[in-house]
Amino acid sequence: MSSKGRARVYIDGFNLYYGALKGTKEKWLDLSCWSAMLLPGYTVDRIVYCTARVSPRPHDPDTHVRQDAYIRALATLANVHVIEGKFNVSKPWMHRVPGAKCDCCGGLVAACACCSNDSVQVVKTEEKGSDVNLAVQLVSDGFQDLFDTAFVVSDDSDIQPAVDVVRGQLGKRVVVADPRNRPHPSLVGDDRRKIRRPALEQSQFASPVIDAVGREIARPAGWG
Repeated sequence: MSSKGRARVYIDGFNLYYGALKGTKEKWLDLSCWSAMLLPGYTVDRIVYCTARVSPRPHDPDTHVRQDAYIRALATLANVHVIEGKFNVSKPWMHRVPGAKCDCCGGLVAACACCSNDSVQVVKTEEKGSDVNLAVQLVSDGFQDLFDTAFVVSDDSDIQPAVDVVRGQLGKRVVVADPRNRPHPSLVGDDRRKIRRPALEQSQFASPVIDAVGREIARPAGWG
């Protein structure tokens, strides 16, 4: 069977995780196998996976350990290229929503130190760079004529200008997949794909994965 053409895959890792994988048993996803299922008949020479290293959290101190295992598993795939941004943790003060009464004093103390303040300090986590890295790589590869079709896994409208350049100026075809499978996705291309659970289930890494020097990389606990 003849190929449908050259394709490259561009994945926003956080979009994919929070939109389609969190809370499921499909997190140990083999991106090479999954891309082949999504794009049958295409020649896929590269999969660009944009992410950022997370930090341990008080309620989940091993989150970075699980992510590291997954990124090391991806490194065993010859056609997967991981591009890392940054993951920032800050503690800003933000305006609170006024309540009828607070839980600590029941609204009985006029000057309660807890509920008299109009702001509260919060822990804010923010992933930076994945959307920009994806957009830059997509446009760069397009200008170098490295694909005929780009498959973009994201629902981030911030990368729409990059998609428009690749389609409008370069005449490339862009297929998009919203990880949440919404009927009206934020990102618009020439065509759409749904992210289906059976394809995710059938595209899981073995456990353990063996790296180039023979080390075992086990599926993280709770991921299967």
